[in-house]
Order: sequence, then C-alpha cells, then structure tokens
Amino acid sequence: MEEQCYKNGSQGLFFIMDDLTAKKRQEEYNKGKWLVFDEMNVGIEFPQVEFEVTKELVEKYCEAMEDENVVFYDADAAKNQGFSGAIAPPTIVCIFAIPSALLSGFKPKIIPPPGNIHYRQEYEFLSPASVGDTINVKSVVIKKEIRKERKYVTIESEYVNQDGEKIAVGRITPIWAR
Repeated sequence: MEEQCYKNGSQGLFFIMDDLTAKKRQEEYNKGKWLVFDEMNVGIEFPQVEFEVTKELVEKYCEAMEDENVVFYDADAAKNQGFSGAIAPPTIVCIFAIPSALLSGFKPKIIPPPGNIHYRQEYEFLSPASVGDTINVKSVVIKKEIRKERKYVTIESEYVNQDGEKIAVGRITPIWAR
C-alpha cells in the first residue's frame, strides 16, 4: 500500500496516511460547497477558528522547521532571554492561516475551490504565544481585485490569546481559481 504525505488543516501538522485514508479525506473535503470569487465581498467575516498551543504542536512544528532554538523547549533558557517561560515559534500561527482552515467553521461546509494559488503572505508578530495558550483566529476579507484577469483575495487574520492579547496579525492573498 502506497503512503503519501498530506497537510492536515485542522491540526496544521504533516502526517503520513495510506491511500484509502487519503481518498476518504478527499471525498469528505469535496462534500463542501465552493466559495467562489463572485460570492465573496470585502468585509465578509469567517467563523472564528480556535486552537491550543500544545507542547506536542510546538515540538512537531520545530522538528518540521528544523528549528532548535532553546526558548521553544527550555523554560529556564527562555527566562534567561526575558520571557516568562518557554514560548512557541512566532510563525506557528501561520499553519492556521490557509484558506481551508479559515473556512473550516462554516456550516454547511464551505471550501476554497481547487486551483487556488498562494500569491502572498505577510505577518506582524506582536507578542509570543506560550504552551497552554488558546488562540482565537478572527478573519475578514479586506481586499478583492482582478488584475491581468486573475482574481486576488486578501484575507486578514488577527490572532488573539485567551487573555485578549493580540499576538499576531497576518494577511494572506491567494489567486482565487473560480
């Protein structure tokens, strides 16, 4: 049985699955209604996405990124650098910024159409997240335009921890396929 590597949008981690599991995931994904360019308007808000920063998430993310910075693993080392304890890599929030993750809260299910192309992504990191934090992601379409017959959609996401502290702001711009 052939195994393939897929991105898990709900967990944001890479994992290996067999062909049957991959096929079932694809069938489930395909049950959603496509969110097409003409149905999106500037100001449309996506349902909030929430995730917990777990030790396992940080470890797997650092392993995938080959990041061995001790402030992500060692509370004492982090304290020596001015943090209250071990922190999460700032870019860990990026795994929850892809359109399929941002659309995951819609009921009935809405999905980005196949063929979208990642065009641009930018972040402002304001405060570190720590293991145990719960991060709420609030996203809204802030720009929609057609250039050279290509459909661009810019989605801005604010990442706020359980204390209401904004830890990051991100903007992602895919070229929308349909």
